[in-house]
Amino acid sequence: MDELHVSCAAVGEYVKHSAATLHSVFEHAGMPVRVHYLHGPAFPQADAGLLAAMVERLGGQIDFHEIADARVSGLPVVSRFTAAMWYRIFLPELVPTADRVLYLDSDTIAVDSLEPLWRTDLAGQWLGAVTNVFQENHIWRPAELGLSGPEVYFNSGVLLMNLDQMRRDERTEALVACATERGDALEWPDQDALNLVLGERRARLHPRWNCMNSVLAFPGAVKAHGRWRIRQARRRPGIRHFEGPSTNKPWHRDCDPASQELYARHRRATPWPEFELEG
Repeated sequence: MDELHVSCAAVGEYVKHSAATLHSVFEHAGMPVRVHYLHGPAFPQADAGLLAAMVERLGGQIDFHEIADARVSGLPVVSRFTAAMWYRIFLPELVPTADRVLYLDSDTIAVDSLEPLWRTDLAGQWLGAVTNVFQENHIWRPAELGLSGPEVYFNSGVLLMNLDQMRRDERTEALVACATERGDALEWPDQDALNLVLGERRARLHPRWNCMNSVLAFPGAVKAHGRWRIRQARRRPGIRHFEGPSTNKPWHRDCDPASQELYARHRRATPWPEFELEG
């Protein structure tokens, strides 16, 4: 518990975005950090070298874990995502010496101390995650999947994974089986499968640990989390998550200036400091 294990997975331009995410983690970890970077066979060695140099400069350690294409063959992929979204389900076996890991999507930025999150009690749970906030035209999705309602469905952009419990209960195998068997029914393949397989034993994290755009803006946020917790998350987020379409990303021209600057501050401290806003 005295070393923060953090993981992310990225391909293409998202490697650079993940570097900004990792820089923000080091700034707010409050303890030594070990990075578990998940990638495919085509991952450029030059990028690996640059990431390793950055992590070393920040005082951390990094392990690169290659996921063979055969491991994700047959798992459903939608057009706007890549097979990298499945890499995290293999973390229990890829990191056998760690009891837990904090998985972060590459469109997240840590903005407050991560120590309270890292020390969350996960006894008997498979993971900790924040309940998703749905837009009105998606509120029916959990029921369609066979879940009891939107209140049990979590967002997978920030996951505190109990690797020890997942290993003992063979959750990787269960996730692969679910994704393979129900692939056509999974609109958000990885997130849906994670909910179906792991949702029954989830520690419900405070929304400040995955302060999504929907937490800040959607009317349904209060119903999902309660007025006081939403107020706390909005006043003092712990991790900002820029989920949603490309215009929501802080590297896009249509994103709000404060979010652009938050991202840019961390991006400028990575091996890829020069960039132009998209759009």
